[in-house]
Amino acid sequence: MKTKKAQAIKPISKGLMRNLKDHKYAYLMILPAMIAVFVFMYLPMLGLIFAFKDYDMYKGVMDSPWVGLNNFILIFKQPAMVKAILNTLELSIVNILGGYPFPIVLAILFNEVWNMKFKKVVQTVSYLPHFLSMVSVIGLVYALFATDGPVAHALTQIFGADYKYENILMEADNFVPIAFWTSIWKNTGWNSVLFLAAITGIDPALYEAATIDGAGKLRQIWHITLPGIRTTMVIVFVMNMGGLFASSFELVYGLQNVSTREETEVISTMIYRSGIQQGNYSAATAFGLTNGLITVTLILTANAISKKIAEVSIW
Repeated sequence: MKTKKAQAIKPISKGLMRNLKDHKYAYLMILPAMIAVFVFMYLPMLGLIFAFKDYDMYKGVMDSPWVGLNNFILIFKQPAMVKAILNTLELSIVNILGGYPFPIVLAILFNEVWNMKFKKVVQTVSYLPHFLSMVSVIGLVYALFATDGPVAHALTQIFGADYKYENILMEADNFVPIAFWTSIWKNTGWNSVLFLAAITGIDPALYEAATIDGAGKLRQIWHITLPGIRTTMVIVFVMNMGGLFASSFELVYGLQNVSTREETEVISTMIYRSGIQQGNYSAATAFGLTNGLITVTLILTANAISKKIAEVSIW
């Protein structure tokens, strides 16, 4: 006599096999992508074993001694690591909270432009920085603020030949503002695409009715546009919260120099210097694993709060 569990599994397996047979060509098309995700995303997770070992490259992974949670304890005892965490939080909070409104405002402005030729030109110009490599962007920043660059030349013209220009990239206090505005310039145009797509999904009849009732543009934006893209805004914010303990490695590493490095280290650059440059793979893996667990926790927490308060969530 078959059990209820076996009876339940049989229809499921039949349905799965039928689905695979009916859509075999679709599954074959996504098979390379699935293999790539497995190879480059999941297979490297086996390397997390480094976090619990005192890795010795001469002994190999399996023969290196187990140290348990010692690597996790060690990283939080280092003053440089604590400072890197604080710097990462500062930069991430500024980028998330300060940079969040820019794509929304830009998308709303694009939506209000009626001259299509002008709109296409402006949109193209705003998207272009996204396609530049971060190395190219950092090169532009250094060229802009160099002692013989356009900023120095403009200030000399304003304040006279006696004005002595000092490169602001060499001062640690200027690091966060420069990184923030560089990121805004590079990403705002491209990030506005998502919000612009959400705006175009709003029923035009709502704007027509608001116009008949005498509502101006600002009232239409406040009462129609923003509520219409509320779901997208919340989802994007929840996803951004996952980056609270993350930062753009290329941007930070590129903007750092001899004068600012010690004061501007973040988690990603510390992991790179500790793991790649100094060969301390165990501590770097432990720190990376901790960072990943915190990121997942933040996303789950933000998603739960969003679902409770705004009734909008990723899942």
